[in-house]
Amino acid sequence: MTITKTAIIRRHFIAILILVTVNSLHAQWTDYGLWSGAGISQDVFENFSYEVETQARWDYDFSRLGSAFADVGISQDLSPFAPDFKIAASLRLGMSRADNFMWEPIRRLSGSARWKTDLSENVAVSCRLRYQSSFKDEGFSNAVRLRGALHCQVSKKLKATVSTEVFTRQKDFGWYYSDFRARVVLSAKTSKRRWASFGYQVEQQKNTADPWTEHRLICTYDIELKGRKGKK
Repeated sequence: MTITKTAIIRRHFIAILILVTVNSLHAQWTDYGLWSGAGISQDVFENFSYEVETQARWDYDFSRLGSAFADVGISQDLSPFAPDFKIAASLRLGMSRADNFMWEPIRRLSGSARWKTDLSENVAVSCRLRYQSSFKDEGFSNAVRLRGALHCQVSKKLKATVSTEVFTRQKDFGWYYSDFRARVVLSAKTSKRRWASFGYQVEQQKNTADPWTEHRLICTYDIELKGRKGKK
């Protein structure tokens, strides 16, 4: 792919992200909060890895701890059978605040497939499809999420990601468009295999009489453990 074509695709992709974001943000009320977290990951075998992440999410204008949980996941790169594709599965366990402000358990299982390809030496695009199922007192709550992202390697120690995501949820015997999310994240390398990330996210509820918009600051710290070496 030539440099000219790459630049054109990059500009069109960014323009689409901005247009979709602006056209999607209409709400009755807003809330502000913070998502903070830490995680570790490691390549166990060739093309196979695991990840453990903990998060604390603050809402109600930064005044309340809305949820705290841990995610445990595994992923498999399908190369060389399916270049640019990766599949993953994760389990989330924790606690969250219900509408009555009481704590309730979080139990969620999800599976995803992601495609990612390079547009140039420092720019890549990706698309991820995720299915998730949460177990609640009233039964299972199922959702499908589609995420598109633009990844830029600004320098050896700085990378940026811009993404949008749409949610569809199951209701009765059908599915409906329920949420929209847009996110910008900057990740800085603090030392070898260690990254600090800071970002901003806006999410809005759809197809409801009283939609909300959530603005979130993001602050996470991730450690990439040294991969295990196979036996000689």
